[in-house]
Amino acid sequence: MEVSKFLPQLHSCQLKIAEEIKRVCDKNNIKYFIIAGTLLGAVRHNGFIPWDDDMDIGMLREDYNRFLKACETDLGEDFILQTTYTDPAYGLNFAKILLKGTRLVESVTAKNNCFKGIYVDVFPFDNTPDDQALAKKHDKKIYFLRRLLLAKQNYSVSKKGELLKSAVYFALKTICLFFTHDKLCNALEREITKYNGQNTRKIVNVGGAYGYKKETLERSWFEETVSLQFESDLFSAPSGYKEYLEYFYGDYMTPPPEDKRYNRHDLVELDFGEY
Repeated sequence: MEVSKFLPQLHSCQLKIAEEIKRVCDKNNIKYFIIAGTLLGAVRHNGFIPWDDDMDIGMLREDYNRFLKACETDLGEDFILQTTYTDPAYGLNFAKILLKGTRLVESVTAKNNCFKGIYVDVFPFDNTPDDQALAKKHDKKIYFLRRLLLAKQNYSVSKKGELLKSAVYFALKTICLFFTHDKLCNALEREITKYNGQNTRKIVNVGGAYGYKKETLERSWFEETVSLQFESDLFSAPSGYKEYLEYFYGDYMTPPPEDKRYNRHDLVELDFGEY
């Protein structure tokens, strides 16, 4: 579907969710930070990138766990916390906060039975080993377990004509028949958090769009936060946001050419309800 004409309304709903996440975090003294295109939008546009279609927030694992716990009592009645534990049909290793009364369906979730609504992603950041061989092994194990969980939950990971991907997906769906949902989720979280008791120089956002290697980042960028303007509000950002943005986007203050300005979530259904 053509999303561009709906972006202002979508952004309004996403901002409402992000402000609720911020409220819960502020109330419980939980450190969070905007990341990815949301952080880039704050720095370059003082708000949403005009063609972007989502918002991303990150937390170190300890804060992330506290946030999930706080949501049990403090999340407003207009919102839903979605994790693999609150929604047994959900298959991602990070949380979403959804807006009740809305519906948003992406091509990857069209055949999946998880609850679907307008959302903001909340990503946990975990330790990654300094030893490159161990990090590579960590990456491979997590990748395999994540793909197994997606296959079990009937996410669409291949497109029409992608025969190799379809064959691999079929094999994964066969393998995952031997594992319960809970067993897969627990195995994945154990592997992701395997190095969290160690003093490592870098951390990783396993659920990030660029994959384990690219999403492995300097811990020092996130040890402190600063406030940045995003639309009508101030949100926390990593103090090393300039280094972060340069690492991911290079000359981040220069917008891409118009033919490279697109949103990536391939929406197939969007209903704003009363919003």
